[in-house]
Amino acid sequence: MFEYTIARRHIIANPKLVFFAILSVALAIGVIVVMMGLLEGYRSEIITSTVENNPHLTIGPKQNEDYITLYRTLSGFVWSYPEVVAVSPRLIGKAAGKHMDKVSGISFIGADPLLEAPLLEVEEDMVYGTYYDLIFKRRSAILGTKLAEKLEIKPGDQLKLVRQNKSIDVEVVGLITTGTGSDQTLVYLPLKTAQELIDKNDVVTQIGVGLSDLQAAPYIASELNSRTSYEAKSWQNQNRDILQTLDTQRVMMVIFYALIFLIAGVGVANTMIMMVKRRTKEIGILMAMGANNRSILKIFLTESVILGPPAALLGCVLAYLTAKLIEMYPIEVPSDVYMVSRMSIALSPRIFVYAVFFSLVINFLAGLFPAYKAANLDPVEAIAGE
Repeated sequence: MFEYTIARRHIIANPKLVFFAILSVALAIGVIVVMMGLLEGYRSEIITSTVENNPHLTIGPKQNEDYITLYRTLSGFVWSYPEVVAVSPRLIGKAAGKHMDKVSGISFIGADPLLEAPLLEVEEDMVYGTYYDLIFKRRSAILGTKLAEKLEIKPGDQLKLVRQNKSIDVEVVGLITTGTGSDQTLVYLPLKTAQELIDKNDVVTQIGVGLSDLQAAPYIASELNSRTSYEAKSWQNQNRDILQTLDTQRVMMVIFYALIFLIAGVGVANTMIMMVKRRTKEIGILMAMGANNRSILKIFLTESVILGPPAALLGCVLAYLTAKLIEMYPIEVPSDVYMVSRMSIALSPRIFVYAVFFSLVINFLAGLFPAYKAANLDPVEAIAGE
């Protein structure tokens, strides 16, 4: 149809204007795709870190009690659920760690390595030694790497653990990195050693449970709460604040995306208005030759729509290259603030589909006003006004 032919000629005749219009949308697309990828990557890292470094379900003591004494019986009961794949009684507490003249607060986890390892896949996070060394040495410990750096301690050294009036010496047999802020305080101990430190025999503070289906955690927690007097919590419940924060960030990013698209739309609209002004006399001649308002509207809308695909393609290419750079040169972030150790990006095909769709929409919407203005020009005034 002749409207497309004229629109294509207009675009070819104004390469600079067209280039800046495409570039403005492409940059907007690129920024939005990268930001969406960073948000998805951060969300994925947070959830993965939360799931990998914490039990999917925890069972705490009865109300007004500090410890679980019948933890073996309770563990056997938990195993009756088909989704359960790991159960580990754990003794968790805080103490002070001292090496030479260095002192730091620590958070210790006392557990049976044979039960704890499948719960959190601890062995995969070991950077020195093996988690199972705790089986063979009762007075032994595995430290988070950042805690070891803080205390200037290395494997083979002795660490003094102090809690209230009780102190014990343990040998550092391994180092672990979880990639979270806990690396600054984490100390793994054999369960018996942790019980000795708190001066309590055969008790734990919680039972950690691993599940084959993460989404079953709330249901099983509710079941346990109704069938026992112990307090069971799912990982979703324990990390509710984190999940709510991520949802809030997503809403804020949507507002940010809208502002970016508005800026890009203004750029496209400005380009189309300039084209209309430059083609005023031509529009008048077309109308005098019999082109109606609808045809003029189609011409300029077609021009704006034609700019969409190349803008989307360029934007996606820019985003992809930026993502590759981020993957090649990962940006380290403080894990104690952001709960992850590095910035990651996750670009799914869905994000690129959104980018192409929004590129076409923004170009179409940005061309509406200039096209309407061109279609409503008076042909006599348009020809005489040039």
